[in-house]
Amino acid sequence: MFSSFICALNQYPLIEKLNSSDLLFKQLTEDISSFYQNSEQRKELRPLQIYRVLLEKDSTIFALAAHFNLPYETITTLNRISRPQIIKEGSEILIPNRPGIFVPLIPVSDIEYMIRSWRSMDSAQELSIRGGKGGDFYFLSGEKFHQLERTFFLGIMFRFPLPTGIITSPFGERINPITGKPHFHNGIDIAAPLGTEILASRAGIILNTGYNEVYGNFITIKHEANYETVYCHLNKIFVELNQEVQSGMIIGTVGTTGMSTGPHLHFEILGRGHAKDPILMIAGKNDEK
Repeated sequence: MFSSFICALNQYPLIEKLNSSDLLFKQLTEDISSFYQNSEQRKELRPLQIYRVLLEKDSTIFALAAHFNLPYETITTLNRISRPQIIKEGSEILIPNRPGIFVPLIPVSDIEYMIRSWRSMDSAQELSIRGGKGGDFYFLSGEKFHQLERTFFLGIMFRFPLPTGIITSPFGERINPITGKPHFHNGIDIAAPLGTEILASRAGIILNTGYNEVYGNFITIKHEANYETVYCHLNKIFVELNQEVQSGMIIGTVGTTGMSTGPHLHFEILGRGHAKDPILMIAGKNDEK
């Protein structure tokens, strides 16, 4: 299925200088310019070609995108980069001669799962890149990130669920303050005064509300791209099942219901059913596991 475009990384033409003195760089930039002109005039497009670029100095994804007149999502999806980062001097990255989205057949990071989950591949070109972070891809010519994908990639997908509070227990292994035994903490605990307003961390639909002996009064919100947020130990709940909520909407108040040593919010983020560290998801350091 992918035999029409199979190539090892070292077989792509190598651009060593990012200026017009390098004939391959000149060809690449001409191809990209031609794509925009021909797309606008609905003319035939040049075949997809991928180049290797050797960086002479540290750069950012956004600087590279501007330099080649390509959307940053084209470069990040082809190189399987899941968040903004510095690309070090001497690194080789892949640059195509046209804008678009590269969608892996087998996603491995959160952003790749998101891209793959809601896009039709009926009109996509199939290609295979061998070596490095390559793999089998669909190429959607001319497409860009959806707003949610852009928000997630830039690290602003979730907001802090309280107007103010102190994180008293992080995500990960800890000693349970109630039982005194080691266990894995699936979220974070945020201490705040009784009655502090709790905010929806992102827009979504109320998936569940109720009472649990451990979590007390709780709310679960379902979000796009198979994410959920969970809010526990509430004093009051202000939302109902299947209700739509917006990011920042008040959904309840901090309490001490269930197994709790004092007023606080236990907050979880689940991605495809797996617990994620909320601090990383809020701070924009989305984990790739």
